[in-house]
Amino acid sequence: MYYYKISSLKLSTLTSKLNIEGLTLKPVDTGLFFNKSRHDRFSMHIDSMQVNNFDYVNYHKYRILNASGLLINNGTIEVFCNPKHLYNGADQVSSFPNAAIYKINDNMNIGSIILNHINVVYSEYNAKSKQTGSVTFNNTKGRFLNVTNNKTALQKNNACTAEITSYFMNRGKLNVKFNFNLTDENKAFSYKGRLGPLKLQYINPVVMPLAMVKITSGNIDAFDFDIYADRTSARGNVSALYNNLKISLLKVDTVFDNLKQRPIATLYANLFIVKHNNPDIPGGLPRSIYVNYSRTPETPFFKSVWQTLLSGIKPCIGLDKKAQDAAIAVQNELAANKQNRKIKKEQRLQRRAERHKKREEEKSDAPPVE
Repeated sequence: MYYYKISSLKLSTLTSKLNIEGLTLKPVDTGLFFNKSRHDRFSMHIDSMQVNNFDYVNYHKYRILNASGLLINNGTIEVFCNPKHLYNGADQVSSFPNAAIYKINDNMNIGSIILNHINVVYSEYNAKSKQTGSVTFNNTKGRFLNVTNNKTALQKNNACTAEITSYFMNRGKLNVKFNFNLTDENKAFSYKGRLGPLKLQYINPVVMPLAMVKITSGNIDAFDFDIYADRTSARGNVSALYNNLKISLLKVDTVFDNLKQRPIATLYANLFIVKHNNPDIPGGLPRSIYVNYSRTPETPFFKSVWQTLLSGIKPCIGLDKKAQDAAIAVQNELAANKQNRKIKKEQRLQRRAERHKKREEEKSDAPPVE
């Protein structure tokens, strides 16, 4: 399903350095891949990698990977969520970093991994909108410490920490700190971060295809989150400070194979559902949402993080379950009224046709005029 290519590989036993240039991991064609696989589709290109203090002898003899550091410079990592959503019963907890590390190598101990100028793209297809939405994290820099599955090293320190800086949708600055428990059976981890100022229209490439919502105006001043999670759930606080939020609700245009506005539903949402500012008034107390997200076994790591944050964003902007139920009720009422009008129109046309037929019959039955 994948093939890889390396432009050059150099190992110096004198300096204990391993240098790799032009590493490419590429999957087969999209259609073929998803016809044969239930897994997400990955692709990757890295310009250069350098492994420092690489213990080649131990690796060659015993396949033990020991290194003081791994430096990764310039590259792109792309993930496309499998659109078929065929669940085979296997728990996707294996996609968690503190679980995946045990699949990479039987015995690995890397002191630090440094990322420089990495672009990350996550894409997902929505069968309802028939469109693909993509979220990007550009110019990502990060530092991972204690990347290990070595039993002796884990007895000394069982936590892998990561500090990451990126630009969300190539615009808003995002700072995140992760802490992964490497020995916990439930794969516990936590993450805390902040997204800086951003014009909300820049996230339309994500929310239009996936949520069928278009943001027509709005600015976010700060988005903060502090989450504790494991393989079953995620809990914590989410807060978004923003102003002048307005949205447009969309539906599928079957004629032009596109999305178009639902004017009445949009008007109702902006008037009665959406909270346009947080805080509601200048100087007021901002809303902060406590989230309690339950993860299902088929949900991979990145999607569980995204859904956890989304479960806090929705009520913060007014789209909690109560508001969504109210919007659905209004939508159903509008649909019912439209159907009633259609039925009444058909009944009027039928009565009109019957009256016309009756008049024609009366004319034919009338005696001829002499």
